[in-house]
Amino acid sequence: MSGNHMNGVTHNQASERVAALWDMYTPKLYGFLVASLRNTALAEDMLQRTWMQALPALMRGEERGKGFGAYLFTIARNECRQHWRKVGREVELAHAEAVPAPSVNRDDVLEVERILAHLDDGDRELLRLRYIADLAVKDIARALGISATAASVRLHRAIKRARKFAEG
Repeated sequence: MSGNHMNGVTHNQASERVAALWDMYTPKLYGFLVASLRNTALAEDMLQRTWMQALPALMRGEERGKGFGAYLFTIARNECRQHWRKVGREVELAHAEAVPAPSVNRDDVLEVERILAHLDDGDRELLRLRYIADLAVKDIARALGISATAASVRLHRAIKRARKFAEG
């Protein structure tokens, strides 16, 4: 047997697994980071940091099964929190870089931002995880370290509060 094996997984197999997971999760993870940080350069940096923390486990074949997406988003959330602690909290919306998606109407982006500005950090994070990162409720629960029932209830309440601002 060659020295290329790690826990029964060859280096090529591990690299292929990483590439497939990268393709699957990076667009959603990047969208979540851009929406959370409101700065594309910072989001790219956080994306790299997140993957750098996840890579050692992946290369050892410890991809954490179906919970890998939640694992990645947990790392990303922690990276954002560390950044905000360093800079003294989230950048004010008025000073944040506007980052609309190319296919999205600018007025729609402004309306969403207006609604999100009225919500607290927890509600914004839940809505970003669900609708920007497109995570299932069970994965949101894993990422937040709460039960699926609690995640579902919190998400329902956040949506209800967002609707109140959208209609008002």
